[in-house]
Amino acid sequence: MSHDADTAAIRAVLDAQEAAWAAGDAQGFAAAVTDDVVFTNIVGMFSMGRAPFVGQHAHIFSTFYKGTTMRQTVANIAFVRPDVAVVDTLTEGTGFGELPPPIAKHVTDGAIRTRLEQVMVRNDGRWQVAAFHNVVIDAAAAAAAPPPR
Repeated sequence: MSHDADTAAIRAVLDAQEAAWAAGDAQGFAAAVTDDVVFTNIVGMFSMGRAPFVGQHAHIFSTFYKGTTMRQTVANIAFVRPDVAVVDTLTEGTGFGELPPPIAKHVTDGAIRTRLEQVMVRNDGRWQVAAFHNVVIDAAAAAAAPPPR
């Protein structure tokens, strides 16, 4: 079964996320999330629902991530069912100034790199993010890890 059209639509969601991030637009960044989105950020903060997702992004876009960019590179898109996809991306955030210590410790070569997993569902023909789980990539831990089998 070909998923070309769905893959293109999912990539369009990712592109829109990048553009909204660069614009500092929390509402735009949340445009494709479900009303009950499950969200875990890079320092383990957890919330459920669109309002806290928008609120957290409005906060970071107006403070320490103001004027930053976030680029996503697709690592894998797995279609669990025709209307459910697990989307794994590698992200790179750049352009920030002073960061809070829990985040600043993860900067390597001027960037914060994460592995972002988004569970997307197709509702009424539109792909939406039902779960957004972002994990910082610790360069030292990654370098020390045994190679994957």
